[in-house]
Amino acid sequence: MQGFEYPTKPHVRRHGPSGYKTYESYRKWLRDEFLFRCVYCLHRERWDTRGATFHVDHLIPVSVDPLKKTDYSNLLYACGTCNEAKNNLLGIPDPCTTAFADCLRMRDDGQFVALNRAGEALVQILRLNKRTSLDTRQRWIRALGAIREADPELYREYMGFPDDLPDLRKKKVQNSKPEGLKDCYFARRERGELPTEY
Repeated sequence: MQGFEYPTKPHVRRHGPSGYKTYESYRKWLRDEFLFRCVYCLHRERWDTRGATFHVDHLIPVSVDPLKKTDYSNLLYACGTCNEAKNNLLGIPDPCTTAFADCLRMRDDGQFVALNRAGEALVQILRLNKRTSLDTRQRWIRALGAIREADPELYREYMGFPDDLPDLRKKKVQNSKPEGLKDCYFARRERGELPTEY
């Protein structure tokens, strides 16, 4: 299903910033890291212009391990709906050690099907198939299908990268993976290497 394909391999972090005093300071890094979409349900920034609907999520909640509050390896990028459903619960698989494509599949009607126990945890804890989420996803599937047929240019806008890509090369912070800076999406756009859809 175009736009709702999970990675077939665990995510390998391209960036390694550290030293920020607040986890929110990592937001621009995480946006770039996780393709400007929710790591859990794949909802894209481009589909919702209200930036506040995306959160910095702690895989291991701060209430469980306060020392991981600003640890980049513990931070994910999630939509508000998934982050609020997850709350302080444990049991969500780490997308950096687990390929979500092995855990979940989305049917043509927008319903998520768990393929294993990790997938069951994702569906249950995040309430991915609750009625309101399913209704919204079904509307997006129908809308994207109609737009693709009627207006391919508009479809590319919905399936493309946001306009406000962060230039991570300007960030003055410790970074254990400086090689990732040359491949941030802002730099790729400058070089003309950014795909029109993803």
